[in-house]
Amino acid sequence: MKSKATKPELQAGRGMLAGEAAKELGVGIQTLHFYEGQGLIPRLPRTASGYRHYTPEIIERVRFIRKAQALGFSLDEIKEILGLAKRGTSPCGRVQAALAEKLREVDRRLEELRGFRAELATLIGQAAELSKHGGKAQVCSIVEEAPPLSVTSITKPTLSRHRQREKPVATQSASAGRTAKYSVN
Repeated sequence: MKSKATKPELQAGRGMLAGEAAKELGVGIQTLHFYEGQGLIPRLPRTASGYRHYTPEIIERVRFIRKAQALGFSLDEIKEILGLAKRGTSPCGRVQAALAEKLREVDRRLEELRGFRAELATLIGQAAELSKHGGKAQVCSIVEEAPPLSVTSITKPTLSRHRQREKPVATQSASAGRTAKYSVN
């Protein structure tokens, strides 16, 4: 990787300590340690006092990782890309194919969002009529009397990685014939 070193320490090839590297890269120190622990960056050389020493090559590797994440690659995918490059195989073909798949996924999600938007607009148009049943409602008749929405994957709350994970299922929505992709168990 070509070095884009801007700091004098990097230009001189001396590298940086974790705090300096984290600041330069716009990440937390724990992120750098995590990348090392996951094998995304190699075990780092240490100073005489035991501090990690971030070389210009490591700084550039972290920049690559962050850019790849911004493009939608998972850390596992990035690790695979880096592994191909380390073995002397150009990963660009695989990257291009993965980006094309990510674009298809974005298009699919946009289509789901358009459908969800239309359903919400319909519900807003019905809200006055639905709110007339307010005396019978436990909380809010608009929510309680609303027809089921067909796009359930959009409306599901995102769960922390430390909590339950979504599991793939195939359920058919009666209102639009769409297939819900995930269910939380």
